[in-house]
Amino acid sequence: MILNALRALGGGLRGREVPPRTRELLDRYADEHGGIRDVLAALRDTADLVATRPDAPECLPALRETHRRLTGEVLPHEEAEERQLYPALADPLGSAEATSTMSRAHVEIRRLSDRIGAHLAQAGDGPLRRDQLTDLLAALYGLAAVLRLHLTQEEEDYFSLSPPDPADGR
Repeated sequence: MILNALRALGGGLRGREVPPRTRELLDRYADEHGGIRDVLAALRDTADLVATRPDAPECLPALRETHRRLTGEVLPHEEAEERQLYPALADPLGSAEATSTMSRAHVEIRRLSDRIGAHLAQAGDGPLRRDQLTDLLAALYGLAAVLRLHLTQEEEDYFSLSPPDPADGR
């Protein structure tokens, strides 16, 4: 947190040399956030459905679809950021530690997604059991909160602060 605060005072990526390849990565992952925000909206809708109508016939299929999107879209995006984007940001941000808070969020996103998957495995062909609901809802709403915060932090700390490339005419 202190490192992020110091970066914020220093202008983040503003005024720092951002190599063209890093800029390309920033643009790529920023573009992907639209799709991740769609999954986030579906996640919140699914959580609301589980909270209000856990016995509804559409509840378990909606939960399965949300989990499929988490594992098929969100987690691969987060893993790719970890492998490609965050190492590329080390030099412009001054150290690899500058992305450690974001890396920790990736771990939490994975952990909560896995918890949802475990509840689906327990439910089998359904319906959801009453004794699952409290923990499942905590995982769903918790993941929605962590993912929303994480996306916002990346957009503010990394994507919006990347200076335009003068050669692009932006």
